[in-house]
Amino acid sequence: MSAGRVRYWLRAFGRERMDVFPAELLAAASTPAEPLPAEEAPAEPVVELAAEVPEVTVEELCQRYDVDMAHARHVADLALTLFDLTAEVHGLLPERRDLLETAAILHNVGFASYPEKHHTVGRDIILEHRLVELEKVGQQMVACTTAFHRKKFKPKRLKKEPSFTALSPEVQDDTLAMAALIRVADGLDYSQSQTSALSEAERSSQVIEVPVTGSYAGEDAARAQEKADLWHHLFDVQLRFVVEGEPVIWVQPEEVAEPEAALPRKKLKAPGVLPDDAMSEAGRKVWRFHFGRMLGHEPGTRLGEDIEELHDMRVATRRMLSAFRVFSPYFDPDVLKPFLKGLKRTGGALGSVRDLDVFMEKAQRYLGGLPEEERSNLDPLLTNWREQREAARARMIEYLDGKKYQQFVRDFGQFLLTEGAGALPVPADKPLPYRVCHLVPTLVYDRYQVVRGYETVIEGAPIETLHALRIDCKRLRYSLEFFQEVLGPEAKDVIREVVTIQDHLGNLHDADVACGLLVGFLDGWARAEQRERINVSGVTSYLVAKQNELRELMDSFPEAWQHFNRSEVRHKLALAVSVL
Repeated sequence: MSAGRVRYWLRAFGRERMDVFPAELLAAASTPAEPLPAEEAPAEPVVELAAEVPEVTVEELCQRYDVDMAHARHVADLALTLFDLTAEVHGLLPERRDLLETAAILHNVGFASYPEKHHTVGRDIILEHRLVELEKVGQQMVACTTAFHRKKFKPKRLKKEPSFTALSPEVQDDTLAMAALIRVADGLDYSQSQTSALSEAERSSQVIEVPVTGSYAGEDAARAQEKADLWHHLFDVQLRFVVEGEPVIWVQPEEVAEPEAALPRKKLKAPGVLPDDAMSEAGRKVWRFHFGRMLGHEPGTRLGEDIEELHDMRVATRRMLSAFRVFSPYFDPDVLKPFLKGLKRTGGALGSVRDLDVFMEKAQRYLGGLPEEERSNLDPLLTNWREQREAARARMIEYLDGKKYQQFVRDFGQFLLTEGAGALPVPADKPLPYRVCHLVPTLVYDRYQVVRGYETVIEGAPIETLHALRIDCKRLRYSLEFFQEVLGPEAKDVIREVVTIQDHLGNLHDADVACGLLVGFLDGWARAEQRERINVSGVTSYLVAKQNELRELMDSFPEAWQHFNRSEVRHKLALAVSVL
């Protein structure tokens, strides 16, 4: 048996205990064993490090399990600072400082493997390896701090955590003190921005007051205050975080039970729709597929280092919203209503940031075509857009951290994992079409005929008509993609044709919106001109360039439409649908 398979069964046994074994095997092994003499009675179970496992360094373990080293390193630095600031209270010996650093670096080692339970998975990962830098007891302590770094602290956890009960009493005390520091340090990078820093603390006999600075100091300090629960359980001296001289207040959200099963956050290749699926269950598969993608891109969206993470998360919400138009007729509308509302709210929070990313990216592309000495011409505009984006991003993070989003994720996730939930019943005594193979051919052609209906108004169409066509093209494309697995191979070519026409219309729409934003900026500048004199000639030139781009896209669209609206595309669409 491979080492990976052994780790799988160890984790399964940790979660399910004896239920992991088949009932017949347990029955065969149920004969009681002969009692041992008293002096030979087995000792209490002890969590041991795995035997016969190759040694690894901490760095190798982090690489193997895809640890976010920027976050890990920042949390370690914060933990060391806290160690020094609170040394008179926690009483840890100086040699524990290095162990604390290692424990902080490894606190999220299980996140990539199982985000929902990464604290216990991380503990198991540490115990399944032999770390070169640590002695046996030190490694057990690190495993324990990993188990305790997440979830609200409750004293009863101490008796239930095997990695803790396996330690001697004095080692238990040190481990809890280290875990308390790591919990707080992890909270101080709640924003995943690595921007929050600690200043010199003010101490009294009852309080240690620690100033927090940085772009996300407010939310990070508030989270750290909430995660100081273990610290306050251990020590009488209060740990208080302040931002700009004011103590932060963490508003504890109501606890919501997590669904029994968890949606996978890794990317599946396809939804898994089958021709004989009921349309309701096909819809559930499509939603589950894109919901998993949305969740998978959420950490990167929060981190904010790669704008494509936000883009992909928003695309997932858009596809789910489009799927509501396709699948909602097969569900109880009262069941779907809160999920639709949650998706719209999520899409709005993401879109406010993403739209500005698109406009700034296109502005930078425009600047790249200018002479070097003119590339600062849009600085006033870009500064304004960056300020708007920062405000929009702050609102987005606040929403993602909020109760409404968390509740939506839990409720929608549970709905997607429950087969039959909310689906309308299918009458057994009537020949009612309800399967994918019954309904998709008509559905696809309904979407296509809406798009083709524009052919009589394309020449000289106003921009409002082209915007409406863009939306209908998007609905056709998404419908084809939702059912691509059950359509013929020609569907791929048809989708490619729709994407081409959609991209043309999308660029046209972006240019139109950008013109509106630029006019708004210049109008605002004109009103504020007497208070603040800035040179906006570059913005005016950019507006002219966008207006020219808009006109070119509108003038060239009829030709693009003719290419899309040709018999070859219709023939391939017919072949794609004919397999059903």
